[in-house]
Amino acid sequence: MILNAPEQNTNQNNAIPLTVIGGFLGAGKTTFLNHLLRQASCRYAVLVNDFGAVNVDVALIASHDGNTINLNNGCICCTMADGLGEALIRVLSAPVLPEHIVIEASGVGDPWQIAEVAMLEPDLQLAAVIVLADAEQLPAQLADSYIGDTVRRQLRRADLLMLNKIDLVDAARLQTAHETLAGLQPGLRVIETRDAKPPAMLMQFDHATTPERLPLFAPEDTPDHGIQRCLYRRNIRFEREKLERLLDSLPASLLRLKGWCWIEGENAPFLLQMTGSRWSLDATEKSSHPLLTSLLGEDSLLIGLGTARLPEDAVLTALFESALAKTSLEMPVA
Repeated sequence: MILNAPEQNTNQNNAIPLTVIGGFLGAGKTTFLNHLLRQASCRYAVLVNDFGAVNVDVALIASHDGNTINLNNGCICCTMADGLGEALIRVLSAPVLPEHIVIEASGVGDPWQIAEVAMLEPDLQLAAVIVLADAEQLPAQLADSYIGDTVRRQLRRADLLMLNKIDLVDAARLQTAHETLAGLQPGLRVIETRDAKPPAMLMQFDHATTPERLPLFAPEDTPDHGIQRCLYRRNIRFEREKLERLLDSLPASLLRLKGWCWIEGENAPFLLQMTGSRWSLDATEKSSHPLLTSLLGEDSLLIGLGTARLPEDAVLTALFESALAKTSLEMPVA
């Protein structure tokens, strides 16, 4: 993919470094990016799959146009809704170029497929592929016949691995996680972290691609291994207690669930995040999410990913409907 940037840079020494952030669903990629945008040490351009999960402090937002959020600290956050190529074109065509581009890979995708872009575009130079792993969920993910291959592929692509959520495991399980990672990629550099907080030195990590690396990371087909997707969006409100009971009883085949929920009696939506059996439902200030109002209005929106054993859409819809408030049950289905 050769991008049509206005003034291509033929001097590789002046190329913009590009870092790809990978990791399976719930590993902490978006939390990492939120930290990066709030505590920027340089002018970053961060490309994400969806704005909804990027909780940028409203005081930092200088402007937004639906595709790009401009921050007061010089950073920008761009959506890849129209594709990675389009997003990169917008970034490389901006009046002020970023000092570093960071791209969030899909939770079930191969970060190396994105990293290959930097090897083809003269204005970009690959700095690193950083992969996050959930220290608590990692053993079960690797053992899972449906997602294990996907997780292994992501880990083997890493220049550096952030072993996240170490506060949720004891010393023995943490040691097991390190031994597992060493077996997958001997010599892999691993940094332990909580809440996906990037160490100060992290983004200075510089691993320029070398010819010796190419055979190890050769392109390959990356099937989704039966990953199923579901989406629930309706102008409804949930009853808080019913929703909490539902979240505790959802099928294990639903690996990840995230989105915005309107709760009966509340004036702003709640941010829902669920990975495995762990979930959180956090209150928000509607005014702190300017894109939320324009994109969602007062719709509840839930996006899920699961294994091939995930129930059909009609079954999942019925589960979500079971947690609706009485006022929403009386509303006609749109």
